[in-house]
Amino acid sequence: MRAALHPLRLPRALALSAALSLFGVSLAQGSAELTLDAALAQLAGAPSVTQAQLSVVTAQENLNAARSALGLTVSVTGNANYAGATTSVAANGTSADTPASLSGSAGVNVSLGLLPWASSQAGLRSAERNLALARVRLTEAQATARLNAVQQYLAGVLATQDVALADQTLALRQRQLTVTQTQRENGNATAESVLSAQANVQSAQGAQLQAAASLDAARRSLSAALGTDVGGRTFITAPQTTFTLPDVAALVTQARTQRREVLEAQNTLAAAQEALETQRREATLPDVTASVRYGPGTGGLSASLNLKQGTVGAGYTLPVGTSTGTANRVTASVTGTYVIYSPAVKAELSAAQATVTQAQLSLNVAQQNVELDVRTRLSTLQSSLIALQSRATQVQVAQISLDAARTRVEAGTGTADDVAAAELGLLQAQRDLLSARVTAQTNLIQLQNAAGGPA
Repeated sequence: MRAALHPLRLPRALALSAALSLFGVSLAQGSAELTLDAALAQLAGAPSVTQAQLSVVTAQENLNAARSALGLTVSVTGNANYAGATTSVAANGTSADTPASLSGSAGVNVSLGLLPWASSQAGLRSAERNLALARVRLTEAQATARLNAVQQYLAGVLATQDVALADQTLALRQRQLTVTQTQRENGNATAESVLSAQANVQSAQGAQLQAAASLDAARRSLSAALGTDVGGRTFITAPQTTFTLPDVAALVTQARTQRREVLEAQNTLAAAQEALETQRREATLPDVTASVRYGPGTGGLSASLNLKQGTVGAGYTLPVGTSTGTANRVTASVTGTYVIYSPAVKAELSAAQATVTQAQLSLNVAQQNVELDVRTRLSTLQSSLIALQSRATQVQVAQISLDAARTRVEAGTGTADDVAAAELGLLQAQRDLLSARVTAQTNLIQLQNAAGGPA
């Protein structure tokens, strides 16, 4: 579904007047202009974005460390033993001397987490998930900061228009008060009419102050969003004039796979599934360690496998001292334990299964929530586009009213105040159209954010 709205054509004089009113400060200051693109270019220094970027760097370093842990682990070993000389006496009275002995060994061992359930492999998968989540959080932080900056900038644009409208309204009300006072002096107006005109002037003065305060607040809010002071710079970028409704199916698909809430639920589910697999191995897999060695005595080449831990190892030991003369030989051993009955293990397995079920439900709920968010924001955007069309029509009506007032003046049946009031009505309609464009652009960005950011 596509809906396009185009800006209306205004009379040249009135359009120029509105433009000068809207951007009068920028014409005077020149270099003090601030475009929306220039403001968004400063978002990299926003505190929330910087924090998210640091989280990505940390997650990347953790992933690099986990990848390094997949390699060989090398260690060295060594021991030394000394036994002093002894003399033993036999039953027949003879004695035998046993000389002192010195023995020991030095060796090197390597180990590797080879099987999929080794702790190093699990650590790698966890680090990969954490990095993906950190990147999504960075994207979300950037999108949120961008939305905030756009909102504050466009609020400044609208406040600038409000200032121009308030100035012109005040000028009209003051002229009307002067005319009413003159009529009162000539006996053609009542005191009540004068008081009413004075009240209109006071109301216009209040609106002028409020518009100036709103502009100042928009500048301060934008400064806070960007992390830098924009001072009294003028906002010169107008909101969009045309809008296209994106494909809702594509947005829903994107949200169900890329939103932070969904990825967090997916990570939780993956961790719960790994914990369940661990509990199943604890319940069904025997704790078996197999080793084989070839060499003299306790020395030589050796290899081992720990089935439950998923690791393999190899080593070489060099015996030294008095035991080095032992002949080479092959030795092998297998040790293992298997739990036949354990209520505790069964309970842990059931708890792990329940955790997986709960995590799956949480993922389903997260996907449903983000889909609802997308559809709700799409409906909001559609409503704002309808309101935008209505505001555009009101501008056309106000333009017709202004043309009619000018025609009456030319025919001698209208006054200059009638034209001024019609011009003010047109400016008000233009202001309302600008506000509708601001709302539509904000709603469009919110819809994109609800889908996980611009595609």
